[in-house]
Order: sequence, then C-alpha cells, then structure tokens
Amino acid sequence: MALIALANAKGSPGTTTTALLLALQWPRPVLLVEADVAGSSVLAGYFRGQLAHDRGVGPLAIAHSHGDLEPSLWAQTIPLIGGSADKKLLPGLVGPHLAPAVSNLWGALANQLVALERGGMDVLVDLGRIGAGRDDREPLLRLADQLIVTTGSRLPDIAITRELVRARTSVVDAAAKELTNLSVLTIGPGRPYDAGEIRSTLGLADAGTIAWDPVNAEVLAVGAPPGRRWSASALVKSAGPVISRITERVEQRRARFSTGTLGEEQR
Repeated sequence: MALIALANAKGSPGTTTTALLLALQWPRPVLLVEADVAGSSVLAGYFRGQLAHDRGVGPLAIAHSHGDLEPSLWAQTIPLIGGSADKKLLPGLVGPHLAPAVSNLWGALANQLVALERGGMDVLVDLGRIGAGRDDREPLLRLADQLIVTTGSRLPDIAITRELVRARTSVVDAAAKELTNLSVLTIGPGRPYDAGEIRSTLGLADAGTIAWDPVNAEVLAVGAPPGRRWSASALVKSAGPVISRITERVEQRRARFSTGTLGEEQR
C-alpha cells in the first residue's frame, strides 16, 4: 500500500483532475485527500456543488485541536462513488483564507495517513501548488512514498516546474535520483514537448503521462455527464499505466530501503 502526493508549480495544469482520475481508477481501496491550501475544487467541480461543504480538512483540524484526529477522520470523508467504502474523499478547505487555521493539522494528519496505508488503504494527496519556501504541509511531502510533480508540455509549464525541482532537490547522481520519492507526470505530452524531453530537462524519474482529453476531463473538473465511451476514452485509458508505474516505483524504493542500500547509493 502507498501514500502518494501530487503537486505542481505555479501555472502547471491538471493536478486535481489527475488526482481524482487516479483515485477513481485505483485498483485498491483509496482515500483522496484535498490538501491544497488554495481551497477545495472537487465538491464544486466533480460533485457540481450539490453536497454541503460541512466535512473535510477544516472540521478535522478542529477535532485535532481537541485530541480527536484519529477517531474523527472517517466522519469527515465522503464516498467518491455512490455509497462505496473503498473510494473516499477528504474534502479540502472552503477557501484559502482558512489555510492558517489548519497549519497545525498537516504533521499529525501525515502520520495518520501513513498508518492508514499500512492498514491496507492507499492514500492520494492533492497538494496543489507547492513552492521552494517553508510549507506547513512539508510532512506530507516528506512521508510520501512518491511525490509526483505534474506538468504540462508547454514551455512555460516546463520552465516553472524546472525551477521548482531545482529548488527542492540537490540530487545529481542518476542512481540516487531513481531512489528519491520525486517523479514527474506529464499531462498532455506532445503539446509540443514529449515526456522524454521533459523528463530529461527536469532530471526526474518518470511517472508516466496523462492524455490531453479536454472533453472527458470536464467530467472530473465540472461534473459533466460522462459519454457512452467515457470508460474507453484516452483520458481514462491513460490512468492505468500511470498507476502501474507509481506502484512499481513505490515497490522498488521500499525494497531498497528494506535492504539498507538506499543510504549507500546516496552517499
């Protein structure tokens, strides 16, 4: 089981849509956590604003202040699909003005999510935009089995993502780089740069690609009705290889940790 975080640099597209897509296609029980301090978008988008925003990160922070984080977690989630207990969402903040009120939550929540994945439920965390400076959500980045940086394939996306990667890592050895928890996921390859060019520019391991499919992405972004070929769309079909690649990287990294060779190769 795994704790996977997805993030982007300023201006890079599709992190929330991708996180939601992966959660819906995930082959095991999964919790999707909206940890974007800019605010939640899944309730207003995918659920079309039809659910009250009365559960999620905000109320959980209040429970944590009373020492009730663990017993309150599941009460603050909602099913992603019908009444499914296997796919859950922890909604994010109503808006960015509430971010300071939950700053003390992230470290404790990160530890709780690690405990969840050890108990058999995978966790996907949508971090939204991250920067090079201090971030209260750093425990989520540090404890993640994979921190996946999403980027578009246009030059502005790649340029700002490259600066973020440079600021957050000093790894230069190729073998060691494969063992970090950082990898890049390209959204819409070939517009105009392909995933190989982007991966080489960023110097990160590869988490795969998500197809550029704006029509079907509307199902996730704004709750548009899925068409008859939704399940066979380029967008949905691109999720499977990404999930397989993420799982493979998690297993490889954990195997290296368990054998004690990670530290040797990074020295």
